[in-house]
Amino acid sequence: MLAQSPRLPKISLIQSFKVAAELGSLAKAAAQLALTPAAVSQQIRQLEEQLGSALFVRTQSGVMLTETGKEYLRYVSEAFDILYLGQQNLRHAAVMPSLTLYALPALASKWLLPNIMQWRERCPDIDLALHGTHAPVDFNATPADFVLCFGEDRYPQLDKQRLFLDEVVPVASPSLLRRYSLATALSEAPLIHLDWGNEGRFLPDWRSWQQARGITPSAPQPAFSFNLTSLAIDAAVVGAGVLLGQKRLIAAELARGDLVAIDALSLPLSKPYFLAWPQRTQSQPGSEALIAWLTQLAS
Repeated sequence: MLAQSPRLPKISLIQSFKVAAELGSLAKAAAQLALTPAAVSQQIRQLEEQLGSALFVRTQSGVMLTETGKEYLRYVSEAFDILYLGQQNLRHAAVMPSLTLYALPALASKWLLPNIMQWRERCPDIDLALHGTHAPVDFNATPADFVLCFGEDRYPQLDKQRLFLDEVVPVASPSLLRRYSLATALSEAPLIHLDWGNEGRFLPDWRSWQQARGITPSAPQPAFSFNLTSLAIDAAVVGAGVLLGQKRLIAAELARGDLVAIDALSLPLSKPYFLAWPQRTQSQPGSEALIAWLTQLAS
């Protein structure tokens, strides 16, 4: 059993083990590491003592890994692969600066992604990494430089730029409107509901829209419910029901004719969307250009 040491072995000990294991010889490992065979042997003994288990069996022709050694080598090799990858990424970043933008998935895929090539045209020398997430972004634990968020209450300490206040409008697909007329779709077709959890109180639902329209449902309508905006939009596109779609997020579907507005009454969301960032982001190359681009895109 491996000893439960609170400290990791020195990287030099692990490197000597890795090279000796790959070459099957302490002498060859010493030559590659510019050490003496005795020094490599001593380092491996120190590593075995710290781990509390033998890693090699010495033979006349060299060294052979024990079962514990084979298992440890897999972990060591994976760790070194990650280090090499990090080094390559740092070299790439030194040549090609990048910005990392976290966003709500639907905002990323339905609003930002259709316009993503504009960024390459504006800033061809700065890469953009886009991450979709519903979770609050910890700027101390992630590579995030910016976050696209709903409202500003989650990030009270960050700098922010207001982007837009969206509104919802009833939409349906042409295939659904072949099954229901415009006059009956809102009263007979299945309704698509969006469950945003605690944030749902800021999103107009069918009850509030019907009240604003002066409609009193005569009977319950069949329904579908989704917790992701993108799923709800896709469901409406395939004709599953009528959706209260956010205009900014269904702009591409409306332009293609995949969805059609079936009533002119729209209701605003109770909170706008924001771009937020910590002060350290301002020193990143391209940060001001990204703020300006998203602000223009939102106007």
